[in-house]
Amino acid sequence: MKFVTFRRDGGPRLGAQLRDGDILDLTGVSGGDPVFGSLLSLIDDGPGALEQARKWTEAAQTGDENVCHATDVALCAPIPRPRKNVFCVGMNYRSHVEQNARALGLPTEIPDTPLFFSKPVTAVIGPGAPIVLDPRLTEKLDYEVELTMIIGRGGTWISEADAPGHIFGYTLANDVSARDLQSRTSQFFYGKGQDSYCPLGPAVVTADEIGDLAALDVELLVNDEVRQRESAGNMIFSPATVISRLSRGITLEPGDIITLGTPGGCGYQMVPTAFLRDGDVVECRAGGIGSLVNAVTAI
Repeated sequence: MKFVTFRRDGGPRLGAQLRDGDILDLTGVSGGDPVFGSLLSLIDDGPGALEQARKWTEAAQTGDENVCHATDVALCAPIPRPRKNVFCVGMNYRSHVEQNARALGLPTEIPDTPLFFSKPVTAVIGPGAPIVLDPRLTEKLDYEVELTMIIGRGGTWISEADAPGHIFGYTLANDVSARDLQSRTSQFFYGKGQDSYCPLGPAVVTADEIGDLAALDVELLVNDEVRQRESAGNMIFSPATVISRLSRGITLEPGDIITLGTPGGCGYQMVPTAFLRDGDVVECRAGGIGSLVNAVTAI
């Protein structure tokens, strides 16, 4: 299934994207049942809620009162307000590690353990929302497309073998980064945690529909120019490994968001460098998940 959060004449509602692109209003078809009021509440309720949503989606037909045309709604981030910080993995593609080393004049060292950091919930924005370029803070605003997983079943000390059963689904994130802020300290948080620095969406696709990550390309375009493109199967640490390592002493909970790193091709890695400017349109996309588009807006 493919879940979205959308607005139409009011607050955010939970929807399921149909094969023709229309959206079934799950909040409406449920009669306002709070279980179907948000993606977080659906995940919390467990397999029963997912199965009911699947049944409604399979029965939906064009013309039903709860089926909306995609052009009639505004998409939000699938989880507009996460319960806690977004977990992030750095340096998770060899291409990114190698290009980072070249750009910074450092030796290439492939990590043997995941590099974790986080972004605050206030960084999360949805499709179409502006990425803020604040010249008081940065002159080196950059992009990073990242396949992102949503935890469905929580736990701690989760084994790699059991980890796939804890994944609800996948979406896309843009790990927007102010490189000049990031480079001032050894911590990534401030340079990557500014408001609007975590575009998320457009949809969450359940794990059973994603299949082999080696067949899934993630890519990013700036003003229709491809800057990043690579198979998600090239990650150094797989989603299962990331879950296993992160859950060692940290409890993962339903609805937790974990971004999985970016391939090479970031603006600071290009020759000459190519940072984001006012008016640039950034598009992250992956087959099956869709296209996450945000424009850069200077303030």
